[in-house]
Amino acid sequence: MDRGWWWKFGMIVAVTLGTIWFLVPTYYSLVVLDRNERNNIAVLEQRLPAWAPPAKYRLNLGLDLQGGIHMVMRVDTKTALQKRTERRGTQIATYVNDKKLGEVTADTDPERLQLVLTAKDPATMDAIQKEVLATFTDFTVESRNGGTLVLKPDEGQVNRFRDEAVDQAMLVIRRRIDKWGVAEVDVRKLGTDSIQISLPGRSNPEQAKELVGTTAQLEFRMVDDTNPQVFAQMYQQHPPPAESNITLVDEEGFPQLSSPNREALLAYAKDKTPEGRDVVTECVANPVKKNDCIAYRSYLLDKNVPLTGESLAGADASVSQMNEPEVNIAFDPAGSREFEKLTEAAVGRRMAIVLDDNVHTAPRINEKIGGGRARITMGRASGRSFEEWLGEAQTLALVLKAGALPAPVTVGEIRQVGATLGDELIKKGSLAALVGLALVVVFMAVYYRKSGLIADVALLLNGLLILAGLAFFNATLTLPGIAGFVLTLGIAVDANVLINERIREELSHGKSARAAVDQGYDRAFWTIFDAHVTTLIAGFILFFTGTGPVRGFATTLIVGLLASLFTSIVVTRVITTYFVHGRNAQSVSV
Repeated sequence: MDRGWWWKFGMIVAVTLGTIWFLVPTYYSLVVLDRNERNNIAVLEQRLPAWAPPAKYRLNLGLDLQGGIHMVMRVDTKTALQKRTERRGTQIATYVNDKKLGEVTADTDPERLQLVLTAKDPATMDAIQKEVLATFTDFTVESRNGGTLVLKPDEGQVNRFRDEAVDQAMLVIRRRIDKWGVAEVDVRKLGTDSIQISLPGRSNPEQAKELVGTTAQLEFRMVDDTNPQVFAQMYQQHPPPAESNITLVDEEGFPQLSSPNREALLAYAKDKTPEGRDVVTECVANPVKKNDCIAYRSYLLDKNVPLTGESLAGADASVSQMNEPEVNIAFDPAGSREFEKLTEAAVGRRMAIVLDDNVHTAPRINEKIGGGRARITMGRASGRSFEEWLGEAQTLALVLKAGALPAPVTVGEIRQVGATLGDELIKKGSLAALVGLALVVVFMAVYYRKSGLIADVALLLNGLLILAGLAFFNATLTLPGIAGFVLTLGIAVDANVLINERIREELSHGKSARAAVDQGYDRAFWTIFDAHVTTLIAGFILFFTGTGPVRGFATTLIVGLLASLFTSIVVTRVITTYFVHGRNAQSVSV
């Protein structure tokens, strides 16, 4: 056998062993653990062998397979728009009076979303109208009658605000559920003003309702920079236990504690900090999966909370003249005064932006900031693209605006899905998959003899690859996902049928065994490749446009097609080449 064959054989062995290794957490989760502990990451992590992959890389079961809680949250964007119009009226009146353009009063019509400005001196209205429209571009003129100007929100801005209100609510809900420890939660937009939430494995609807429905708290808190070595000293004087995985990291002269376990880090730091200080963590996001935290880092903050998100009027991400992403924030009149006072007393210090006890960023205050407006510049880490840089600015803007949810969120529907139905679906779905697989294996072995057995080996590896691929992406397996699994096995067999028929055709033309195998694979390659690519396109369309079970089906289909390409073209060819080329066979059992 040539060197290329041995290289391919080694790759197949490595892939097979890696696949089996990667399925260990899934096996422990679904087989070893009791059902009531299936979704407990901490318990699974303890039960896994030391050599196994992390517990988060496991195949999750969807709501239809293990039961849980299904919720639909309604985002009241109408009330949010009404409150926003009222706030804008106050801001416009304050702006006009501060500019000394004249004296105006602002009244709102909540139902019509109209803002009525009335000038004390009608002669000043021309100047007021010109300045207001130039500054507050999110409003347009509805009508004008002497000293009375009626404004309404721009339609494009209204649509954008509605979308952002739902996005903000989704962000807060996602972070709250993540703190609850539900790893396979599914939070998605439903229609234009609703959010669908699936909590597999959970059984207390009232607890879920309380958790999700509570408004998040956004805080602006000062970082204690008086002793930048406080965590380094703590680490040296009180070495953490080895099992906590707590380490000391130093960036920009501010040592921080770091650990993949947030609870362990907070427990270690408890009662070791100076009086009047709190330890709050920051999530170090996974560069591949933004919702995952690969580690948590510590900040020492003042207990006093001088400013909250209730004073925030708006936050938007933009690109500066230096082509750098930034976040522009604005406060209401009361918040403006507090923010100016705070920044004046804290020039040179860092101010942490905290949402639900998580630090999102801690920019330095370079100067006193007046006028109720501030700009947060985004530091760029090495290796990060401009799109990722801008994306972080947009996420921060959403976090800031989500602190005091502009749109009330109510529970539209909540119900518990029984786990008994899920067990029955798993049994029937698994039985269907096993029966179908067994029939295919027997047919291939009988009809194509040794070549059929080789195809069966590749088929089993294909099934393992699909499951490992889903576990790697932390996918949630649903009943339609099982259907996709069975379908991809059928597609994989179809590719091997095509190859074997090509080999038979070459043999019927009088070709030798070697030539028949080589030309059979070569001529079948592009047909198989084209068929898989066209199906992949359909799978990606379903994935990006579908929701819930449809997306689960698409995920399984995509992973299965990629696995099928590998097993049908690479694996079977390596094995067949060994029997024909390596043993100098004069015939092919096909």
